[in-house]
Amino acid sequence: MDIQDLIKEYTNWLGEGFTAVKFGEFYELTTPYLDRYNDHLQIYVKQNANGSYFLTDDGEIIRNLISAGVSFKGSSKRNEMLNRIARNFGVTVNGTKLEIFATRSDYPQKKHLLIQAMLTIDDMFIAEPNAVKSFFKEDVGLFLDENEIYYSPDFPVMGKTGLYVYDYHFQRTKNRPERFCRAINTLNKTTRSVAIYDWMDTKERRPIESELILFLNDEKGVSKTELDALQSYDVSYILWSQRHSCQNLELLAS
Repeated sequence: MDIQDLIKEYTNWLGEGFTAVKFGEFYELTTPYLDRYNDHLQIYVKQNANGSYFLTDDGEIIRNLISAGVSFKGSSKRNEMLNRIARNFGVTVNGTKLEIFATRSDYPQKKHLLIQAMLTIDDMFIAEPNAVKSFFKEDVGLFLDENEIYYSPDFPVMGKTGLYVYDYHFQRTKNRPERFCRAINTLNKTTRSVAIYDWMDTKERRPIESELILFLNDEKGVSKTELDALQSYDVSYILWSQRHSCQNLELLAS
């Protein structure tokens, strides 16, 4: 396996997947990333008079959640989670809109942070009408606590080209290297691609033996194609239905 070729292929796919259309003072950027409806994420960018850039999703992510049955009214827990995710990526929640400002030098990083926030918020909330709403990331944290697995939550780390936030970080031990962890509620091409891209960029600045572990919600099944893709990049994963296995507990705690 030539990892550099894989990295190049991915970055080429990423660069070719963006298109731009001018709407008034904004450019509508269509990204190669997909939401849970398999629609391409879109962000809107304009340049301010002082030369800075304003980026927003124009409320698309939160409006879709609301239309799918997720209510943020009167739910301090849900709003707390929403705002915490946004803060982790340096994004502001303005009504239903996700917003971020950028300079010319940090524009690529800020654009990626906005996309990360959109995907994370879209993924963290199980938006099924008349169903009990839960947060998969929170469930993972409770599982770690119950098994006395010690971690640092919402762990920020600088990669080669930008800042990334991992849900949990496990320190190096006598038997294991440092491990970064993310909880993915819905594994698809987009969430898998973002996880791999962020990890490849993160590893450039970390010890070579550092590992990424993904918790995957497999309540509705997980595609073998996506799992094989993770393995091809040497990314470890734990299926939620198998979280109590000795092998998975050793991966986290040893």
